[in-house]
Amino acid sequence: MKLPPTASYGGRSGRTNVAVNRKGDTIIVHASCDSLQRQCEYYEKSSSVWRERYEGMADLYEAELKQRSNPIKTFFTGLVAGIAITILGMIIIKNKLKNGN
Repeated sequence: MKLPPTASYGGRSGRTNVAVNRKGDTIIVHASCDSLQRQCEYYEKSSSVWRERYEGMADLYEAELKQRSNPIKTFFTGLVAGIAITILGMIIIKNKLKNGN
């Protein structure tokens, strides 16, 4: 992919011909031999599987980032809840001691 955008390659060995062109992010291969065509199909399928896996992992990563909570927000929420529970507990204890229960 580090080749120039209009890079191409052509080769011939006996009756076998191959021409490879690059258009943008796509590599185009024209082969006159069945074994070369099968090899290209294999790499195409392999590439598509890896692309699907990458996209799936990228989506999973984004979902994980969204699902994580902010640790500072969690700390302050817990701090406020602890202070509120302490104050309510003190009020209840004072009322019980005041009433003589």
